[in-house]
Amino acid sequence: MEAVARLRHYRGSAQKVRLVADLIRMKPVGKAIDTLRTTRRRCSPAILKLVESAVANAQQSESGADADALVVKMITVDEAGRKPLQRNAMIRAVSNYKKRFARPRFMSGPQGRMWLVPRPFCHVTVVLSDEATVRKAAGLPAEAPKPLVKKKPGRVAQAVAAAGARGKAAQKSGAAAPKTDKKPKKP
Repeated sequence: MEAVARLRHYRGSAQKVRLVADLIRMKPVGKAIDTLRTTRRRCSPAILKLVESAVANAQQSESGADADALVVKMITVDEAGRKPLQRNAMIRAVSNYKKRFARPRFMSGPQGRMWLVPRPFCHVTVVLSDEATVRKAAGLPAEAPKPLVKKKPGRVAQAVAAAGARGKAAQKSGAAAPKTDKKPKKP
């Protein structure tokens, strides 16, 4: 089972983000998250959030993969191009938010002109997997560890399962489901 998460148009150069991506490639998710929490790079919180999103995607899918069994199978960082934030005539119309956090950078040009310095952006894609071949390549045992404690279903889940079993048995025998004359208790 594979789970994918993408971060598009991240404000940072692909070369610098690849340095962090190389640290977590082919590592178990737990170690990858610990590594990202302790790495002192500007992009590591964004990649940490991306890995956590991929884990959530894996758990929400139909297979319901165990987070302890997942491995970072692939992480790719692609360039998204460079673009200047604003043009010269539009700088007065920039909102205060952009002026404070996304300031345009300028370089002096000939004859008193100024040029906007383009800013790099990148796309990051994370693929998590719990397949045996991927776990073996990561240096882990091929089979995922089994949980130590089995969760018992709650009262409601047990009642629903029992009702479903009664309904299936009644359908097989051709008779209607038995009716009960019990009245629900008042709270």
